[in-house]
Amino acid sequence: MNAHFAGLDRAACVQLLRRYPLSTGILAGKWLHLNDHLQVLRQREQPLLHVDIMDGQFCPQFTVGPWAVEQLPQEWLKDAHLMVNNPFPIAQACVAAGAHCITLQAESPGNVHAVLHWLGEQTVPVDGGEMPVIRGISLNPGTPLETLVPLLDQVEVIQILAVNPGFGSKLAVPVLKQRLADLLRLLANTRQHKIIAVDGSLLLQDAASLRACGVDRVVSGSALFRGDMLDKNLTEWLAVLTSA
Repeated sequence: MNAHFAGLDRAACVQLLRRYPLSTGILAGKWLHLNDHLQVLRQREQPLLHVDIMDGQFCPQFTVGPWAVEQLPQEWLKDAHLMVNNPFPIAQACVAAGAHCITLQAESPGNVHAVLHWLGEQTVPVDGGEMPVIRGISLNPGTPLETLVPLLDQVEVIQILAVNPGFGSKLAVPVLKQRLADLLRLLANTRQHKIIAVDGSLLLQDAASLRACGVDRVVSGSALFRGDMLDKNLTEWLAVLTSA
């Protein structure tokens, strides 16, 4: 599933990742049925597994730690989103656990720029070789986009959150679209070197319009596993995302 990334440089990895518009929030599935979930995703050639790591301090919830990343088979692309107060040791542990993509919160205490710089020096195993760790920065709905400016040369993925982590407040779709339009203007000619992702309780009917706004990747968890119908839900989401 991830052998195509072996030996590629960072820029080539970014371009290849554009082929996958969906990152599956695997924690929303039933852990005891993990192998069944992975089989469905394997059949659909969907290698990106999104893992939310929350420490109960940055946001109210506590989910899993880097150990969960290590439990996922190496053939997958492990996409870890760190919503934690002290990201450096967690990022280090995620790299050791085999995470291929690590996204930090811009609002996390500590020197986020330094953590991103360290991640830029790391590689991680894939089938048949290694690839560079892909770095991301995620912004809460209320965080100004200008926060990105000093970090842009240190990230490949920019993730816009549609919800505040740990809370139910959600951006209205028109507001989210405006935020994406503002992001594209901010990126200007660097846009082609970045992956723009959106995460946060998104509905299927929103996916096509977000893709039309320039989104490269949508993160979805509970919507994909709703009703214990991963295969059916995945078919619908991929049909929308690939036709937009």
